[in-house]
Formats: sequence, C-alpha cells, structure tokens
Amino acid sequence: MNNEIFQQINNLAGHSALLDKTMVFLTDSTAYVAIFILLALWFQNGKLERVAVSKQYTAIYAVLSTLMGLAINAIIHSVYYHPRPFVTYHVHQLVPHGLDSSFVSDHSVLVFAIAFTLLLRSDSLKHIVLSWAILIGITRIYIGVHYPLDVIGGAALSFMTSFIVVANAKKVEPLAQFIFRLFRKVIIVIPFLSKYYHGAHREG
Repeated sequence: MNNEIFQQINNLAGHSALLDKTMVFLTDSTAYVAIFILLALWFQNGKLERVAVSKQYTAIYAVLSTLMGLAINAIIHSVYYHPRPFVTYHVHQLVPHGLDSSFVSDHSVLVFAIAFTLLLRSDSLKHIVLSWAILIGITRIYIGVHYPLDVIGGAALSFMTSFIVVANAKKVEPLAQFIFRLFRKVIIVIPFLSKYYHGAHREG
C-alpha cells in the first residue's frame, strides 16, 4: 500500500515541466516559508496586544515543537534505516538527495510541527498553514525522495511534540520569558522593533 500510493503520486512527475518545477520550488522553499511564518507570528502588531502576545507565544511553541521533533527524528534515523524510494525502485527523482534513511521525513516534521501548533493554539492562520504542510508532504513524494508513510510518520511525530509543548505551557514559561528578555536586548540595538515587544506581559 505504501509503495502503491507512492507510485501513484510519483508517476505524475515527468509529464509537465511546469508542474515539476512548481513542486520542486515548493519543496525547496520549505525552510524559507517556515521562517516567514514564524516571523509573521512574532511581528504581529495588531490593535489587540493580547493577540500579539498570543502569537509570539505560538511562535515560541512552534519552534520548540520543531526542535523536539527533529531531535527525536535524528534518534530514529540513528537506530533505524529505511532506504529511500530511489534506492529501491526506479522512480522520477526530481532533486538530488543523500542516501540516508527515508523514515521519518524531516520536512514533514518541520511543516507539521508549525501547523499543529497553530491548530492547537487556534491561530487564525491554522488552516492556511495546515494546507501548506500537507502540500509540502505531497511534494516530498512527488519528487521521489519519500514514501507516504515517511510523511505520515513526520506528521504523527509533530502532533505528539506540538501537543506536549502546548500542554506544558507553564513549564515552558521560564524559557518564553528568557526569550522575551533577549528580544528586549535586541531592541536596544534596533529601536524600531520596540513596538513588537510585549515581554512584560504573560499570556492569559
């Protein structure tokens, strides 16, 4: 089933140069879009300060969830090796990639950690970001470097880490306040960022 679904998606590659380039662009831009989303959350400066503070906490939780997920995935990769599709089968591989383990997908961990954090926090961008995360997961299969279960595994891992971080918000609070203090020091160097500083306020 895993390979069959992979073949169905990957076989779409190679028929349209425009679609191929679009999928490669989307997958290659993943990290940049992720950073943009996090910055957009942090530098929210709406009329309601409470909303701005909430979004900064969401950004912090998303980063923590991502780092936790990637760390766990590094452990998984160190103890379990699953060959990538292009190692085992003849596939439409649109980008070069190393021969490291296929399971779990780092890209999926990244995008779904952000998406699930926004969902659990009921952020206004949650549906847009989740749609983006799903699309990135599909691109990893389309370009021939991951199986569907690699993406699903990444999503499951990210949901777990996102839930743990959000559910333990009180334990994360000291770190959040430390980050706010660091940001305040940045403001000394870059004063125009002061309107985005809400560190003196705690969420809720």
